[in-house]
Amino acid sequence: MEVIDMTKDEKGEESMVEHFFDSAGKKRTFRLGVYAAGNFFEAAELRGGEPSGIRFILPVPADGAPPWGQMRDKIRERLSQRDLVRDEEGRLHDLRRTIRAQITDQDGPDRGTPLLLIDDMEVTWQEFGQMLMTYAGWGLRLQICDCGDE
Repeated sequence: MEVIDMTKDEKGEESMVEHFFDSAGKKRTFRLGVYAAGNFFEAAELRGGEPSGIRFILPVPADGAPPWGQMRDKIRERLSQRDLVRDEEGRLHDLRRTIRAQITDQDGPDRGTPLLLIDDMEVTWQEFGQMLMTYAGWGLRLQICDCGDE
């Protein structure tokens, strides 16, 4: 972990930008800060300086102290495992038969169509479906959970 920026907003709430390394050794950047009148603590992955990667949200305890350590542990735990890899031809392969993802919206002409954030990749439903075809005939369980609890 490397702190690269610490600021306070107009309400005096702290925000920090930190680097973390994922299981592939890639440096990932997150902005950590409180929001919603100090009730929630968020870590949002930054891509190109904008929050567009994975997110984690924790409630702020009644004492008002943001859970910085707990959030850092949550980020490290999530980044320590990979679920998918992309081969030389661009095809996806699962590594564990469990895929953890966050659902987001696509930009451009496909706006309104869900996009999956899996590890450090943006994966379309078409790509995801092609990867699943290796399991044709198997069962599938899809569970929707809180942001960061996947």
